[in-house]
Formats: sequence, C-alpha cells, structure tokens
Amino acid sequence: MRVLSMMLCLGLLSACNKGSSGGAAAPATDKAAKAMLREFLKPGVDLVALSMKLKPTSTDYRAVFATEEMAKKAEETYSKLWEMVAKRPLGPKSGQTELLLWSATTDELKSGAGNAKEFPGGYTRAAPHLKGGLKVFRFKFVEPGKTLGMSFDGLYNLGGRWVLMPKPWRITR
Repeated sequence: MRVLSMMLCLGLLSACNKGSSGGAAAPATDKAAKAMLREFLKPGVDLVALSMKLKPTSTDYRAVFATEEMAKKAEETYSKLWEMVAKRPLGPKSGQTELLLWSATTDELKSGAGNAKEFPGGYTRAAPHLKGGLKVFRFKFVEPGKTLGMSFDGLYNLGGRWVLMPKPWRITR
C-alpha cells in the first residue's frame, strides 16, 4: 500500500508542470523543481489537481525512454498508476513540512557519477533505457530535521513541463 501511495504521489507531481510563472517555461533546475514541489506543502492545496498536472503524455514517454517500444510499455504501465491518483494523490503526510531534493542526469545515472548514489538502486538497471542528457529529480517530503519521509523519484522537466515517471526499472523488466 505504501509503494502504491508513493507511486501515486509521484504521478501527481508530473502533472504540476508549466504554468506557475505566468506561462513561461520552467527550467529543469533544482530551484525550479523545489518551487513546484513546495506547492504540495501548502495548507489546503488541492493535491489531486497538483498531482494530475504531472501526468505524462505519449510524447513525454517518448522523450524519456530510449526506444519506442519502452515508451509504449511505460505508457501502458503508468496508465494504471494515473487511474489511482484521484483517490491517492501525491503529497506529504501530516507533519511533513519540508522538502529534500536531489537531481542527476540520465548520463550520471548510467555511469554512477554525481548524485546517482542518492537514487534508488533500480536506476542502475533502468538508466540504459532512458535517453541521455535528461535531468531526473528525486525528492522527499519530511518532518523538520528528519531525513526519512515520503520519497519519490522520476520527476522530469520536459520543455518547461513537469512530469512524473516513477520507478522506471519496473518498465525495463
């Protein structure tokens, strides 16, 4: 159930792309990712709406996965996740008011360089199936002073639009 909740939360993040800066494209920077993700921490926010903004399109899957076959498989697999998002949106648990964030390029994930060690081990298997040159984000919603919390991965900024494709190693099996 926790894995399902985390996947749903990740899916919700990908829907929170474009748009909070007056229509200007958000860059794929840690600062921009933090700004978008902090929206999930605001009291009374509509978590379902924020989460659904992170839902990838067919074009998004093709922009992330190295082959058309993997993109199609990803779209089929993630469609089940997105069906659940309305019931279990992405977001922090009670008391989780802080955000931790890491980023690595797909090339770093392939070679184990940079922040690759901060990502789940499954990225070692998935990275060869991802296009090069993309920046991938991993984040956690945590209680103040803590490092454990609701953890998510697979957040991308594609052309100024945030999308979520968590746990890509499940696609590559």
